[in-house]
Amino acid sequence: MFRGLNPAVAVILAIGYAALIVILCQWPTVRRRLSSLGSVGQMALTNYLTQSLFFVFVLYGFGLGLLPWMWPTLALVFSVGVFALQVLFSRWWLARHRFGPAEWLWRWATYGVRPPLRR
Repeated sequence: MFRGLNPAVAVILAIGYAALIVILCQWPTVRRRLSSLGSVGQMALTNYLTQSLFFVFVLYGFGLGLLPWMWPTLALVFSVGVFALQVLFSRWWLARHRFGPAEWLWRWATYGVRPPLRR
């Protein structure tokens, strides 16, 4: 049987965290600091696929197989580091291109017309 967090408490916590983020975003300094996350959102599919492939390769046996040695604190530090690299890459990429690579392929496949990638 699952002995984790009560579902009602989990919902209340999620609503509280969302409300906290909305309140914090009212402050210009917080909004400025969080604005760099917008580029990650514009390349959400690319970042999701990259993160999934990277962590599957690093953590599981057909890759580096580091999962048995990955303590929770190390896993947190490692994943925050990977996300920080994705933020930097997303900002760099979108300064030069209109879409992320996966978003560009998705648009091409959806519309049947190759969209321009460069700005």
